[in-house]
Amino acid sequence: MLNSAIVLAAGEGHHVVNELPIPAPWYGIIVFVSLMFMLLCIMGMRSVGIRPSEPGDEVVPHGHEAQGHGTPQAQGHGR
Repeated sequence: MLNSAIVLAAGEGHHVVNELPIPAPWYGIIVFVSLMFMLLCIMGMRSVGIRPSEPGDEVVPHGHEAQGHGTPQAQGHGR
């Protein structure tokens, strides 16, 4: 009895439950184009971190003041 119900259910065939709003290949195309755009953005900004700084934008290590700026401080931490 249970077997006949399973056989009948399997014999009904395949039916679509939810149709996609656009054809399936377009999902791959859209994802590919968006990932290529993001890669282009990243590659365009990769040299920003290694550009030489402009004069006057001197990088000063922690605990040291640039000469002529601010008040003189003792060297070291907490002294």
